[in-house]
Amino acid sequence: MWPFNRKNKSKETQEESLLPSTLSAKLIEDSLPWDCATQFHIDAFLESYTLHDSHWIMLHINCGWEDAAITVMRFDPIWNELVPNPTSHCADWPFLFLRFTCVSNIQMAGYSDIGGLQRGISGVSVKHLSEEEVITSITDHYGGSVQIRHFSLVDALVLSSTEQVIRLPNYVA
Repeated sequence: MWPFNRKNKSKETQEESLLPSTLSAKLIEDSLPWDCATQFHIDAFLESYTLHDSHWIMLHINCGWEDAAITVMRFDPIWNELVPNPTSHCADWPFLFLRFTCVSNIQMAGYSDIGGLQRGISGVSVKHLSEEEVITSITDHYGGSVQIRHFSLVDALVLSSTEQVIRLPNYVA
């Protein structure tokens, strides 16, 4: 049985939490505009931006073709001053795609049905295994966590709700 009961969600909540079909197709077909992404060391990204209160949409893994994982979320512009057009209306928040490369392990814990609520991120921590390899842990407000063991550089791609690229400055590069 599928663990998420989308029938209990309101139409507004579904629109806020789902990826539009055009972006879903681009994600699956690996045709997102990654040439417009900004590459960061994970620590530099987290020094400049926060995922706090951003909303999880999905974790995409295409292990048949590459050793990468892509997190997709609604990027909270209230906490991130460099993201334009701050608004409290989640459906207008931009989409953040973080591509983690050389992924060797992913662990998930604490996920269960929370009654159709959107999972907001509470925090992110990074454990350094070497100069090049880290474990990034993303936790949500409801006790769920994802740990991704990966190469320390990540690609950050931000798209507006109309799929326009929003460039993120990389001040620490």
